[in-house]
Amino acid sequence: MQFMLIRLDDGADAAAADPQAVLDDLLARLPEAGGAAGAGAAGANGASGSADVHAGAGAATGGADGQRSADGAGSDAAAGGRADAPRPPALALAFAPDAQARRLKLWPGGAAVTAGPFPAGERLPAGFAVFDAPSRAAALAWLRARVPATTGAGITLELRETGCPGGCAGIPPGAAGDDACYAILLRADAATERDAIPPQATLDRLNAFNARHAAAGTLLAGDGLKSTARGARVRAADGRASIMDGPFAEAKELIAGFWMICAPSLDAALDWARTLPYPTGPYVEVEVRRVALIGPPAAATAGARAAQAGAARLREDASVRAEQLDAALRAELAPQPDWDRP
Repeated sequence: MQFMLIRLDDGADAAAADPQAVLDDLLARLPEAGGAAGAGAAGANGASGSADVHAGAGAATGGADGQRSADGAGSDAAAGGRADAPRPPALALAFAPDAQARRLKLWPGGAAVTAGPFPAGERLPAGFAVFDAPSRAAALAWLRARVPATTGAGITLELRETGCPGGCAGIPPGAAGDDACYAILLRADAATERDAIPPQATLDRLNAFNARHAAAGTLLAGDGLKSTARGARVRAADGRASIMDGPFAEAKELIAGFWMICAPSLDAALDWARTLPYPTGPYVEVEVRRVALIGPPAAATAGARAAQAGAARLREDASVRAEQLDAALRAELAPQPDWDRP
């Protein structure tokens, strides 16, 4: 199963959160990948390094409502040596402060852009990590046992199961190029919190769009997130971790999916976001964030190999249903828009 660990900074100083500190904190909570957590993290463009990015759909599991607490020094402290421990993250990243972010609202016949910084109670993630674990319970047991001593006030971690309701096709891994990286974060709504399945025609359009932009090297990663009813939040203080199971009520402060792209500027990333055939709608809200740092360090070599594989990996993805693959292949053969210049 694949999960996303999202860092939510709701403290007064969240707008100025240091991206390196955010990335170090995320990596410190998960098994190490090729060295000490946070060491040698790549910048979010080709000049500093490239990152292997992977998008895959996780299986669904449920969780009971309620709240519980656990001491990080308890029996879960040995989680790292067990066979059910999570794997090192396939992707971890930290965003630039939200003063460099934009919010895009789309509706039939119109659009509006709001520049950051945003009010403290409306901030979306400061960063996230994507990793595999045998189960939700195994992931939570690990997180309970890994409470960094330097955890600051106002930091909440949200554990979410990845995957699109209805089964979106996987996106081939890609490597960052010379342009900056940006993340388009799709805001949740009542439908995404119900795990509503979009019409098949909507999924086909999204799969074809994703395949074309991944083959062009623009789209580096992307996935949906299952509803928060399948998730949990972890809040650490004084060496203890309290865990609250979902669902969570504040749908407008949740994300339902993401796309990570290469773009020459924030305006170009906004233009790209306007063209996305979102699985939600017709009213859509996204937040466009510049990716400041990408980890883990071991990702660079694998990222180069992934870039060489290109569209061939799409054809080898056994999870893609026949009709979705047909749509993706048709899109790859279609003329590319001017924005996707090589």
